[in-house]
Amino acid sequence: MSAHDRVVWIDAARGICVIAVVTMHATLSLYLYHVPEDAATSFWAWTADAMTPFRMPGLAMLSGMLLARRIQAGWPAVRAAVANSAWLYVVWLLLFALFAWEAGASVWTAQLAGGDGFAWEAVLAQLVLPRTVLWYVFALAVWTALLTSVRRLPPSVVIGVLVAVSIASRYLAPEDGDAQIRNVLRYALFFAIGALGAGRLRAAIDRGDRRLLGAALWVFVGAIAITLFSRSDDVEHVLSAPRDAAAGILLLLLVARVCRGGRVGTALGWLGRRTLPVYVMHALLFDAVLRYVPGWDAVVGLPVLDTIGPLVLALAAAAVCVGLYELVMRTPDRVLFGLPGAVRRRLLAARTDPAPVERAAGAPQPIGGVVAQPGRLGLDLGEGGRRVADREHRHREHEPVRRRVLADAVDQQRPLPAAAER
Repeated sequence: MSAHDRVVWIDAARGICVIAVVTMHATLSLYLYHVPEDAATSFWAWTADAMTPFRMPGLAMLSGMLLARRIQAGWPAVRAAVANSAWLYVVWLLLFALFAWEAGASVWTAQLAGGDGFAWEAVLAQLVLPRTVLWYVFALAVWTALLTSVRRLPPSVVIGVLVAVSIASRYLAPEDGDAQIRNVLRYALFFAIGALGAGRLRAAIDRGDRRLLGAALWVFVGAIAITLFSRSDDVEHVLSAPRDAAAGILLLLLVARVCRGGRVGTALGWLGRRTLPVYVMHALLFDAVLRYVPGWDAVVGLPVLDTIGPLVLALAAAAVCVGLYELVMRTPDRVLFGLPGAVRRRLLAARTDPAPVERAAGAPQPIGGVVAQPGRLGLDLGEGGRRVADREHRHREHEPVRRRVLADAVDQQRPLPAAAER
């Protein structure tokens, strides 16, 4: 697989995972309860459930893989990523709160309401106890900080503990707003698998390792078969960890295969580099539709939407979110999608990340000399078309000079000199 293909499959997999999330949310909020129950609604309800082992485990693995080298480098290399995730979580939580305050709490902003309607106390509580779909942004800050802090422990110990945490999270009662905390605990395992096994996992996927494919397939099918045969919730909870890990790997292997040339991979890669705005904006867009579009039941009941509505709505939402993002990035409001420039520069000033940064194929060019930093989230991960590359370091005697060049290039958002990439 060429270097270009390696870049594209990561972007494409990220795009597929986020579109799967948006499709599920469209199914739940804009579709199932607005059209008569029939074969189509049953299919989309089944699809939303069947994709559970693939969506978030795959996205979490990708995020871990793309932050792996910075996590191993230590705090100077990841503090900008952690700060950026925390910034984005707070900013978009406030935007969710403003929408709920102005328009009233709806499906995806209902978690911001108290007993008598909207409550700022509920918003403040979510600074430490996420309850909205923004939980993944919160989780990325927590996961990155956690793995950086324990990076010197044996990976087997970290993975073992997180397996236990993931299984235990299935037993938490989804009450008092802890449902999303369950997700933070559950999917930390898959982020760690991506971060701690990034080199081997990416190499195996790049070459289409059949042994990895066979092992993942056997684990996935076996876990499902045992669960169905046992009909026990306890068995399902215990086997969910290996099942979902295998499902995430299968997804990445499949996407890498599809992306070996062809326009499909290129199109998915283009979307994958813009997943941050889609992820943080789509829920507000869906609530706005429910709040401001009259006769939504009649709209979604149209022949095309009645059959393939969730997918059409997800793709339309993605297009709107990306369009709004491109407009916002041309204004001072671009801080909605990344740390303010002055803060980011201070955090990057002492950066010692040894990983080179390269421009992704087809990445958007800087706008007005500034590019958002969604890549530090592990969602968009393009850093304005740049990403941490997994390549061995050569010419180590020039390491101090190379690091200064890299830090300056990332800070200024310009292409790296060829000599600095080697």
